[in-house]
Amino acid sequence: MEKIEYLDGSYAIWHESNSQKYLEVYAFNHYDLGFLESKFLSRKIRTLKELIEILALKFIPKRYAYQKFISMAQEYEKFIPRYLQQEMQGMADALENISYKDILLQNCFLDILYGQLIPMNNYDLALHSYDFGCTTFGVINQNSTLTGQNFDLAVIFKPTLTFTLIKMPNKPDIFSLRTGALLSLPVGRNSHGVALSVTVIKNHMKGFISIPSSIKARIAFEKCNNAETLYNFMINTPSTTSGTLLIADESKIIALEILPSKYKREDVTNTIVRSNTYISNSLQKYLIKPKYSKKRQKYAEKQLNEAYNNNNNNNKGLTDDGLLNLLADDPIICRMKYRRSKTIAFNTKLYFGLGNPNQNKPGIVPFNQINEPLK
Repeated sequence: MEKIEYLDGSYAIWHESNSQKYLEVYAFNHYDLGFLESKFLSRKIRTLKELIEILALKFIPKRYAYQKFISMAQEYEKFIPRYLQQEMQGMADALENISYKDILLQNCFLDILYGQLIPMNNYDLALHSYDFGCTTFGVINQNSTLTGQNFDLAVIFKPTLTFTLIKMPNKPDIFSLRTGALLSLPVGRNSHGVALSVTVIKNHMKGFISIPSSIKARIAFEKCNNAETLYNFMINTPSTTSGTLLIADESKIIALEILPSKYKREDVTNTIVRSNTYISNSLQKYLIKPKYSKKRQKYAEKQLNEAYNNNNNNNKGLTDDGLLNLLADDPIICRMKYRRSKTIAFNTKLYFGLGNPNQNKPGIVPFNQINEPLK
């Protein structure tokens, strides 16, 4: 199924850009939006459910069966706006043997994993196969900004990933990375030019029961038209997980280190790198593995600064192609053989792709050109 179009003008269609697929969905209300999304993402939603069920089985001795995960997800539900609950209901109604509770759990899975399970079970080996590892980059150019990242995860999750372009009346278009039924990961941008890049961090502090990270990212893309408004939205509620964010618009990049109880802000002046660790000395004590990602952090900083200072135009800066070359730097930044997390998606302002940027050609972000529908 490559396209659905309804009489009211709503539709969903697969597009292809340089062999990279993405889903475009247009709808007038959120229930229909969810219904259309789910029709096209059914296999990805079912695969993520199976992966969560496998994790639940590993936790049966600790009473974390799948239904226990459902119960944990329901604690976050009251923080989800009603209109996005309707979108999730539309997703559930589009599929057989997938319930609203399944969709809810998928949207809370990262919060449960990184905000509840990992802080309570710091060294449980079952959690390592669900390890997220990412590297994000930000650059202040002469007249613009540039951000991008590699998204690293166990290869078993690759079939759950999709880049999706969402269009609705009176809202900015949103192009973001998603897994399963998640309404968005904090990876992408909107048509106002506001972008998010994310890394997650394992630490000892449990997350708050609050707005799930997928819902928070989706609302941010819908409502924010510059970096400051997105930053203020993010810090106005306690966090369900720990990690970092790069928040960017065309003139500013804000780097945010996140603990459930605190946020540390840095305004970027030239370059910034974030990986799966904290930079601030005051936050080191919260890390479960203090040395984890430190080598990748230092190496990525060195490579970025060299590229930034050696721009061919004699002006300090970096292009999307230059950033793409950094993202393809194997094996430390582009992790193709790492035994846990591997690079399985990537993006910049101009480019996006599933797979890794070393072996997979990038597509063009659809804000920049019209891509062809699949035939």
